[in-house]
Amino acid sequence: MEASGNLSEDVGRAFRRVVGAEWRAASAGGAIVVLATVVLFRIWELHPRVPVAYSGDAVLAMGAFKNMLLSGWYSSSDLVGVPFGQNLHDFPAVGDLSHLLLSWLLVVAGRDLALALNTFFFMSYLTVFLGSYVGSRMLRIGRNSAVAVGVLYAFLPFHYLHGPGHLFLASYGSVPLWTALAVRQLGDQPLVETLPSLRCPRDWPHWFRRPSHLAAIGIVLLGSTTGIYYAAFMMATFVVIGVVAATARSDSRRATVMVGLSLVSVAVVAAQFAPTWWLHRRIGSNSEIIERGLHNIEYYSLKLIDLVLPVPGHRLGWLSGMQAESLKLTLLGERAQEVGVVGVVGLVILAGVAVVRLVRGQPGERHGALGLVAGSSFVLATVGGGATVVGALGFSFLRAWSRISVVIAFCAFAAVGLLFDRLAQRAGAVQANAIIAFVVVLGVLDTNPGSPLASYDDTAASWSSDRAFVQEVEGLIGLDASLFQVPVIPFPEHPPVHRMVDYDHLRGYLHSDTLGWSYGGVKGRAADWQQRLVGLPLDELAVAVAGAGFDGLWVDRYGYADPDVVEAYLGEADLVSVDGRLVVYDLRPIRETLLAASGTEGVDRAAAALTEPVTPHFGKGFHGVEVDAGRVFAWAPERARLDLSNPTTTTRTVVVAFVVASAVDGEWIVELSGLAERQRLPLGAAGTAVSVAVDVPPGGGSLELVSDAPRLTTTDPRDIRFRVLDPIVELPPAG
Repeated sequence: MEASGNLSEDVGRAFRRVVGAEWRAASAGGAIVVLATVVLFRIWELHPRVPVAYSGDAVLAMGAFKNMLLSGWYSSSDLVGVPFGQNLHDFPAVGDLSHLLLSWLLVVAGRDLALALNTFFFMSYLTVFLGSYVGSRMLRIGRNSAVAVGVLYAFLPFHYLHGPGHLFLASYGSVPLWTALAVRQLGDQPLVETLPSLRCPRDWPHWFRRPSHLAAIGIVLLGSTTGIYYAAFMMATFVVIGVVAATARSDSRRATVMVGLSLVSVAVVAAQFAPTWWLHRRIGSNSEIIERGLHNIEYYSLKLIDLVLPVPGHRLGWLSGMQAESLKLTLLGERAQEVGVVGVVGLVILAGVAVVRLVRGQPGERHGALGLVAGSSFVLATVGGGATVVGALGFSFLRAWSRISVVIAFCAFAAVGLLFDRLAQRAGAVQANAIIAFVVVLGVLDTNPGSPLASYDDTAASWSSDRAFVQEVEGLIGLDASLFQVPVIPFPEHPPVHRMVDYDHLRGYLHSDTLGWSYGGVKGRAADWQQRLVGLPLDELAVAVAGAGFDGLWVDRYGYADPDVVEAYLGEADLVSVDGRLVVYDLRPIRETLLAASGTEGVDRAAAALTEPVTPHFGKGFHGVEVDAGRVFAWAPERARLDLSNPTTTTRTVVVAFVVASAVDGEWIVELSGLAERQRLPLGAAGTAVSVAVDVPPGGGSLELVSDAPRLTTTDPRDIRFRVLDPIVELPPAG
């Protein structure tokens, strides 16, 4: 108890001392950020309860907020992905626990999705400023210079280009803190000189009594809960700094400390991943989500030109034209890495000082450490760099390594801050502050175009139109109705479909607390049943989903090359939105007709067959999916595997039906295993119809096919012996 009391007193005194010394400068800087935010974003025109962005990832973020409002947390909802619901543990916000908790507080307090989004986004300018200010002060940059660094860093193009779409990604205030921690660990006065011994737990309270140690742990915890990308960047930076510090100072404790802090981060991130791990343990991993590939890492890699180019839509036309010319490049990436003219000056300073001191044989000091962090970050993220190597070894889940530009940007601005300090020493406070103010204004205007967000009024009109339309749907079909949404689009991360962008189908969900929506079930899981409807004429699809229990058909006409095809198949809609984009058809009369014709049992059995969650996939051995004359097939060598995914927690008995045909005509044999008993079936080029009952356990199973058919002699380099056509899953016969 005494040790605990002393620890609290020590921490309290240190905290009061720091706040007392820094609050004036930090408050002044915060006021500057608020003023700049008001002016740049024309806050006086803002509709507070209308989101500042209403498309793409901003809609996804509000969908997660809606889940918080209705179910208590972001990860699940019974109202999307109907009839199976949504489980986002396959697509988790891993590493964002702090952001999620703040979002939850905003949502619960205001009970307004748009207000929560807007508040989080604009508040992130303050939090990023504070993180940068504190990080600058950790590097012993003067207060006025630290304010300048914080303002410049808060208004990086990265901030508005990612937010409010990538809402959490735009909240990068932890980056300067752990960057400064890494730089300090290279110097003469590291925050953490050694770690407590695991063999002597009695020494731990004494170790934790040092405020600098607690600060370091706090920074690591914050860096591990404000984004998986930033956590990964932090770990990589710590490892590099630890190795360099230990080598340069012949002190292995430097490496031990950085590796230890990295392991703390690994543990914190792993704890946040626990729900996803548990889901995968119960029903298997989801390859549709985790497989992103090396080509994605290469496409989203960091290039020098990304850092030095002017911002898109620059205020000066000739600079804006330079940015437009760069769009001819092949690897475009996210186009959000620009550091502006002040940042470029900072990078030149870091490179110049590093070269001069290296030639003279002088210690690098702060410039050298900042240059090391920036340089290693660039090497990690650039084309063919460290991230690509890591991806080749199998870790390709993180693809957009160019986002490490925020680390490089802080190092660049910190170098400018050090230059400001030298200026203040030589020119005097008044003159130096005037120059600093001029540079800050120039830097903010350089990196922020005149209209960074879409027209607030246009967004408000679209938001109001959707809200009114959803209310009409509730009035026509009922508050608890279920709507099937077309075109069928997998969730999440799908390319645009004509004029629809990703997550447009979630917009309706934002405006109702009771309607059910077919979109939003995670691909690779039970939601894949909807793919059985792809390609059906809309009138046939309407009949099928009416039989499956959906009360209405929600059609986004932007999802069709020719929107008139909707009315051509379905006739006049029962409801049309004000802007003509959305139409809804009442499916209840169709269901009544089906019930009268087939009876309840027949309709229910057809519905169960349509929504059966077990789905077949061409697995190991098959060469790839092909389509010819409307038939889906895949060629195989001597042996191949047909995978059956079962995203439920119970064993399901289904009938798997397909046609198997040899490449070379003749009388051959194909053997099926993975069943209760092996089956040997005749095989020829004309094809053999196969229909077998299979018990598919939770997570999935497979059918193994082995044939003695000879290899087709052809110029095709593949080993082609037989193919499987049109695999489907059916229900066993009744009774």
